[in-house]
Amino acid sequence: MQTRSVRSCVVLASILAAGLAWSTIAKADNDEHVRGVISAHGDDGTVTVRSDNGAEVVVAVRDFTRVVQRDGARERRVSLSALVPGLRIDARGSYQGPHQFSAERVTFKRTDAKMAQAIYGGVDPTDRRSLENQRRIEENTRTIERQEQTLARQTQQIAANNEQIQANDAKMVATTGALATRITNLDDYKVITSTTVYFPNGSAAIAQKYRAQIGDLAAKAKGVNGYAIQIQGYASAVGSNALNQRLSKQRADAVTAILQQHGVELTNIVVPAAMGTTGQVASNKTARGQAENRRTVLTLLQNKGISER
Repeated sequence: MQTRSVRSCVVLASILAAGLAWSTIAKADNDEHVRGVISAHGDDGTVTVRSDNGAEVVVAVRDFTRVVQRDGARERRVSLSALVPGLRIDARGSYQGPHQFSAERVTFKRTDAKMAQAIYGGVDPTDRRSLENQRRIEENTRTIERQEQTLARQTQQIAANNEQIQANDAKMVATTGALATRITNLDDYKVITSTTVYFPNGSAAIAQKYRAQIGDLAAKAKGVNGYAIQIQGYASAVGSNALNQRLSKQRADAVTAILQQHGVELTNIVVPAAMGTTGQVASNKTARGQAENRRTVLTLLQNKGISER
């Protein structure tokens, strides 16, 4: 009876050992490896490895990383200081990027360690510092090259943006010139009345009292045969020309929208003119003068041919 119990324990122990061995093998199969020779030792707990496929990989060696020296079938855990340049290693862990590797276990042969130590020991401290300085210079050079490439891309983008801004400004100037020509050639119309809308600084918002004035002009226009409403938006000569050009257009468009809301058809509205900083009526040296220049002028016109019938 006792013999049968002993046999059962032996069988159970064998199964557990086999399972543990299989688990270890399976985990090892799932791990990634970096095999090659250490070319540099970093100050941040990393070593640079020239891998067997020719690529340089930065291997992170942390406190939890197990560093093992093999001597035949024997293994001995050693400190991180054993990882010197010239040592051939096998790092097991996982890739954190194309050239970044996090090591869980690093192994190397005792014979390879002795050879690396001999090579490393043959280099005097001055040469070691020179090699380390050379490594840092190369790293700085690569960093500068990346920064120069980024700067070049940004410069190209700025140039493209400037070209687009210049094209937009030229388009606005051309449009303004065409509209101004059209307005100055309205010789076949007589002026019935006009009203002026004033705006806050840097804004195209219309105050309520001016909305009422625009509504009154729209109501009066509907009683005039063959009428047209001329709209001219202006800005004070403070700030950039491009900004003032946009503001004058926005102000003319805002007035046009209110006219349409009061039933004025677009066919009775002369294309709203963005006059920019032309036609200043007051000095821009005072706040009051600037306020007088921030305006849109609405002029109710009637076709002379219809009015003279």
